[in-house]
Amino acid sequence: MSEHPIAEHAKALYHHLTLHPPTEGFHLVDVRAEMGTEYTAEDEVAVVFRWRRNPHTFVVRFGRDLQGPYSDHEAWPEGQNPLEAWCEDVQFWLMEELDTGLLARATRRREGEEIVLSSPSTTIEDEDGLWVSDVPQYAPEVSWCPGLTVRLPWRTRLRVALGMLLALLRGRSFSFGWLADVDTEAEAGDGASDGSWLADAGLDPGRVRAIRAEGRLLVWLQLLSEDLAEGPAGHCAVVTCPEQDVACTEVLELSEDAPHDARQRMVDAAVHAAADLGVRTLLVPDGQDGEDAVDTALC
Repeated sequence: MSEHPIAEHAKALYHHLTLHPPTEGFHLVDVRAEMGTEYTAEDEVAVVFRWRRNPHTFVVRFGRDLQGPYSDHEAWPEGQNPLEAWCEDVQFWLMEELDTGLLARATRRREGEEIVLSSPSTTIEDEDGLWVSDVPQYAPEVSWCPGLTVRLPWRTRLRVALGMLLALLRGRSFSFGWLADVDTEAEAGDGASDGSWLADAGLDPGRVRAIRAEGRLLVWLQLLSEDLAEGPAGHCAVVTCPEQDVACTEVLELSEDAPHDARQRMVDAAVHAAADLGVRTLLVPDGQDGEDAVDTALC
């Protein structure tokens, strides 16, 4: 642990994260030293940042005792001091956690205009093995047959591959089914069959494609099992609204054998995906011909 004053930690970390943002979509707002505040038991450094187009400002706090891959003295390059190693550890932690869904897993608490993130879950998936992903769109080839290869756009494959690598570093489970061979040079498809595999589960992808053709589609998500041969458990579509910073969940469908918590899993994922596109309030069907207004800040 570095013995430098907490103010020096904050100054060094601000410089480090300015030069080396931990991941794409991270926008540093401030790094401040917090000494004995009502929210902290000891001196800590608060990293204040924005994420993608998310309208909210987030805070993650770090103590001087943070342990990471650069904390080992034997791993330090010649001339590197403990403070530099600590900054590297914070950067690595932010990269790993943000790229594996920190904003969706963390506990949230509002402090003034900021949202403090803490106590992230140690797993990406629950015990039921369900996970949410984007429905691939305009892909050169998208096929879904139990027991056969699932082919995805190469950009999606790269993103999933990175998530798999980071998950393995944390000892988390991850489905290898998405890592299929994809022709990265193929031209984009016309999108006419996007989500066609959803129909095999009794869902209606055509409705979402029609919404997309109208220019209203923001997010199209699907709920999958770790075993891709089981097919999708549901899908949802988030669309634009006339009101600024507001979106609506226009499609929310589940398969007949979907788990009991599938609906909430879809809603939670839709809220986070919409927030990353700048949405502050997501309207969600309440099951009684009405809508619930969900604040994307604290979900």
